[in-house]
Amino acid sequence: MVNLFTLDEHTADINARLFAQTVKEPTLHLGYPELIGYSRTEWDQKVPQIQQFVQNHNITCIILDGVGDPLTLEENQKGYGYSLLEQQAILTPICKTLIYTSDWSYYYKNDPYIRFFCRAFWNPSLKNFHEYYDYADTVYDTQLEKTRPLMCLNRNLEWHRIYLLFLLHDKPWFKDIDYSFINELGDRLRKPKPVDIDKPAFNNDEIQALEAIKLPINLPGEKSWTIKANYIDGGTSIDLPVYTHNAINLVTETNVLDHMGRMHSEKTAKCIMAYQIPIIISNRGANQWMEDIGLDMFSDYIPWQSWDTIQDEKHRIKAIVEFVDDIMQSPDSILKKHKEFYPRLIANKKRFHSQEFADLMIKQLYQE
Repeated sequence: MVNLFTLDEHTADINARLFAQTVKEPTLHLGYPELIGYSRTEWDQKVPQIQQFVQNHNITCIILDGVGDPLTLEENQKGYGYSLLEQQAILTPICKTLIYTSDWSYYYKNDPYIRFFCRAFWNPSLKNFHEYYDYADTVYDTQLEKTRPLMCLNRNLEWHRIYLLFLLHDKPWFKDIDYSFINELGDRLRKPKPVDIDKPAFNNDEIQALEAIKLPINLPGEKSWTIKANYIDGGTSIDLPVYTHNAINLVTETNVLDHMGRMHSEKTAKCIMAYQIPIIISNRGANQWMEDIGLDMFSDYIPWQSWDTIQDEKHRIKAIVEFVDDIMQSPDSILKKHKEFYPRLIANKKRFHSQEFADLMIKQLYQE
């Protein structure tokens, strides 16, 4: 018996395929194509279609799917559209309406109508990308022994990655790490795009310094257009030399700005799978959440507690860079420390791939 429905066939996306395994009652799944990008008037006009569908198929639950990207439940495109919370309020009189989110702050709240699901950890934890993604020949394991100190990979032109490049590029050891920045800035700094609204601005000195850097910066033998992304075609594999050889992964997560959403992605998952010591550039509290779900963040070596609660994003990133600069004065010491941590790195990976951990990532979807 089919319990999960979508308004249109094209919206039967990967999340819907998974959620179909978790629902126990006739449920309508509304994903990004139905929720995001509509004006208030346009979405008001869509509500009768949803109501009719609910009646025709005896739907008793609606899922508003916000899983997969950083997105606050209050975000309403500056009043142009409805937020997920507003959409939930509109649909609740029709039938029970739940929000699914990747925002890890809801891990703590246990709200029966707002449910947390970390898909970016759940799939690699169970090594099951092949069940949901085509051509996903993903490799989840690599060697424990490392020969290089530090890596840092950067794809999309997110504010925090650009600012990190500004802070790192003139360090004397910068050329000695495995660092990539695969897109060119163009005029992005002088002519910000709409997506840059509400993000910290760069001052003239920062812009001039950044424009003087030759981009893209690729890893040896790498071309920007050949790099696999996310989960497609094995994009989450960790059998690449950069994961095989590096002791520390300086992870630039998808977002650092709390008002634009909180989430962990496959970037952090790959670090744990590859027996690496994580240094994560992300939202406030991101490191604490990792520890709260049972992962070792090596606080006796990485002083993340000193920056994990810093509100100002620039100050938080600067604190991380200051620590990285300090340990990079002795790359051999990093490798020695990594070797000392072998038992804990192995335990971290074992924890990550355990059924208990995977169940923790998805358990709220099963609550009554």
